[in-house]
Amino acid sequence: MSDKAYIQDWIRPQGVTPLHETRYDTLTVTPSLADGLADSDPSIVNLRLHRPKKLNAFNMQMWNDLDAFFQQVEATPTVRAVVIRGEGRGFSSGMDLQVFAAMQEVISAIPCDAKKRGHLMQLIRRFQHIVSAPERCRAVDFITACDLRLCDSSADFSVKEIDLAIVADVGTLQRLPLLVGEQRAKELSYTGRSFFGTEAERMGYGFLFRHSLPLTCTWIQHSFVLKSHVDSSALFSDAAALAATIASKSPVTIRGIKKTIQYRRDHTTEDSLRQVELWNAAMLQSEDLVEAFTAMASKKSPQFHD
Repeated sequence: MSDKAYIQDWIRPQGVTPLHETRYDTLTVTPSLADGLADSDPSIVNLRLHRPKKLNAFNMQMWNDLDAFFQQVEATPTVRAVVIRGEGRGFSSGMDLQVFAAMQEVISAIPCDAKKRGHLMQLIRRFQHIVSAPERCRAVDFITACDLRLCDSSADFSVKEIDLAIVADVGTLQRLPLLVGEQRAKELSYTGRSFFGTEAERMGYGFLFRHSLPLTCTWIQHSFVLKSHVDSSALFSDAAALAATIASKSPVTIRGIKKTIQYRRDHTTEDSLRQVELWNAAMLQSEDLVEAFTAMASKKSPQFHD
């Protein structure tokens, strides 16, 4: 075994099985080629929430599986982007109601479980969340933790905790206002109403897939809702192309951009400028910088190491 292999084995979290060797009860993990989204690319992994009979409702097993999956992502340096989608009729209906039957046990575990869900925000990898028509999504806390939300105009979102008489507890009320503004976040959280892809893009929650087929207009609850009949394979091909573009960039630089944006949320502009100055000073000696300049000078595509 080489020194590099020994070091990689040493830093790998103990007890983490390689991605391609793992099977989950509530998730399906496939490479991009197996999912028909793009040519085989080890830097991109497709993750499906797999409880279709329950509309992919989140039970405790799914949260545990997600935590284990993202630990594996961290321990797999070749993975640079993850595309997430739901199996069957929708992305997710939110928390499984059976969980609330054991509310006392869940409440006692919230600090730990919230850390697991918040783990999504701390990962150095790039994550991409996909919601396609005619999918419905109630798992707003989960998808606000993802970097990108790609949808079509008929994707249907809502913050449903209000209708269960509980306060959204694992990220919605912390992250949603940063995406759509405090007033809009309050309105969505107070009412639990649905909002669709076109409105989601307008308020800054997601961005629309641009290759939808012609739209139809439907009158629903005193407002016009645009709906499109989308070729889902084209939607996910577009998602795969976006993931491939991100994965082709310098991993060190993508990591720095993500950390800088996250740092800015809780610090002043002046503090954030100092943070990025220190980051760049430390990373100016990286191999990625040399590779980028060499590739630009030779008019070739850069090849960044994991």
